[in-house]
Amino acid sequence: MFWFDEKFLEQLLKKDSKYFNEFYLKTIDIFYRYLKSNYYISDADAQDIISDFYLKVWNGLSSYKIFYSFEAWIRTIFKNLLKDYFKKSKELNFSQLSKEEESAFEDTLCSDDDILKFLESKSQFENIQAVIWKLDEISKEIVFLKFVEEKTNKEISKMLKINEEVIRQRLSRAIKKIKSRLSS
Repeated sequence: MFWFDEKFLEQLLKKDSKYFNEFYLKTIDIFYRYLKSNYYISDADAQDIISDFYLKVWNGLSSYKIFYSFEAWIRTIFKNLLKDYFKKSKELNFSQLSKEEESAFEDTLCSDDDILKFLESKSQFENIQAVIWKLDEISKEIVFLKFVEEKTNKEISKMLKINEEVIRQRLSRAIKKIKSRLSS
């Protein structure tokens, strides 16, 4: 997912705001894209989750032990925060909507073409997502790093500690599996 050297981590653990800001800038897109590509949540909710995440990281830096994997520690905080979010979030019942939130029925109507385009694109996205989730864990991670985080094969190789040729092969096989499963 991301990599920080030992010197950087030491400064981060000292709660140096310059290093925390750098950590934030290097990781914000990763976490935000992950939320938006894997969950159907609003931008506002995604931003709330992200801000809670960085607050938890900042507050938890004093308890982090340098001999633990920083990436695993960060992922654990993020996953736990997501679990908490989905435990707390509830769908509103129709009767709970206030008058201000309701709009005229005519304002909510879409043309048939708009509906068909939306359903086709949503269906395609869901099909691709379902096929990707059926890949093995390493292939999923490689696909995510390559296409969501837009990493190069060399960067992925360093992050996952896998030979660059193996990354290329796994990516090629994953794309072939995705294409074949989508065409059938």
